[in-house]
This record gives sequence, C-alpha cells and structure tokens, in this order.
Amino acid sequence: MSAEMPNKLGSRIDGALELLDRQLLDVDGRMLGKVDDVELTPTEHGLTVTALLTGQVALLHRLGGRLGNQMVTKYVQLRPSETNRSRPWRIVMDDVERLDSAVHLSVDRDESLRRDVETFRLGTLTGMEVVEPDGAGVGRVLDARFAPAADGRLVLEALVVGDGHPGSLLGYDRRPGMGPWLVRAVVAWLHRHTRAVDVEHVQILWNRQQVHLDAPMADVGGSALRG
Repeated sequence: MSAEMPNKLGSRIDGALELLDRQLLDVDGRMLGKVDDVELTPTEHGLTVTALLTGQVALLHRLGGRLGNQMVTKYVQLRPSETNRSRPWRIVMDDVERLDSAVHLSVDRDESLRRDVETFRLGTLTGMEVVEPDGAGVGRVLDARFAPAADGRLVLEALVVGDGHPGSLLGYDRRPGMGPWLVRAVVAWLHRHTRAVDVEHVQILWNRQQVHLDAPMADVGGSALRG
C-alpha cells in the first residue's frame, strides 16, 4: 500500500477520541462496522495515519499484552482455513470522505474492505508508559494528536500524556466550555498534570511499549487542558 494518500478529515484530531469506535458508513450510508484501531506508518513526514482497521482481530489486539495475543490466536483457530484471518480489515485513508459522528467512505462497502500487512497501531500507542531521561515514569499516553501535513495526510503532532486511561479526558481538552461546568472542573482537576508533548521530544519504543522523553516533562510538555 502506498503511503501517498490524501487525508480528507481536514483538521487536527485526537485519534483515540475522534476515530476509535466511530461507526463506518459506506457511500450509500450502509454500516460496515466500527473503527477498532488505526494504522500508523512511518513516512518522511512522521508517523502517519494510513488506514482505519476494523473487525475482531483489530479489536482484540487493543486488549494488549498476553491476553490480546491469546484472544487473537483463539479467534484465528476457530476457522484455520480462512486466509489471512489473523490480519484486520483495512480501509485506506484514500477511501475516507469525511468525519462527523461517523466515518463516511467514498466507496461501496464491498470495495472498501481489504486485508494486508499493517505496521503500527494507535491502540498500541495509547496506554504506553512514558518515562523521562532518568527513567522516572510520568504517566501514560492518553491520546495521540494528529495534524494535516502539506499534502493533506494526518501526521502525528503530539502525545497527550497523563494519569488515567485513554479516553479519560472525554474531549474536554479539545473543546473549552464543553458540558456542565462542574464536570469540566472535575476533569480539569483530575488531569491537572496532563500535558501535550510535541512529537520531536519523544521516542516511541514499540517493542517495549514505552515512550521515552528527551527531557523532563516540565521542560517539554505544554498544558493539554484549555478550559
């Protein structure tokens, strides 16, 4: 698959918040599952969103670790004669038309789903431990922030790092003034130490499922909550 694909989503997004678990609709509005994970591929621009992944394999892999691997193995063994059953269904970004409460595709459902070899996954990145140069842990990756490059492709811009789990920010870091003020205040207090760390300060160690910072968090992280 070529990485030279345009992004049609148009603006900065937080991958876990705004892509994972969204309904997939084909060009005729027919449902074909949900976004169970997101494929990330290194390009000359950086770590780039190249496909949306759907299906049981993608979803089970999000469990992570030994449990995720065991569940995928059992799923594959249920139908060993099926070719490439261990690989998720992929929807390349070239087939994505727009994003709102769902992900809308520009093609028919039968034309969109394919299986191939993918590289890295957003579901693996979120939840990774983040450590400073001295080895001290400073939290986990709660989300990954992407921005369009000059050619329109979504490229990793920053990691949202803090305590808690992916999705615990509930979008309050991206939408100041959202929701009841009391809930907003509670989320802001719980995530008062959460920071958005620019990608130039991080090294992602996929095999160890860790993110290393090149300087202390206080020096590289900006505030993730804006209101």
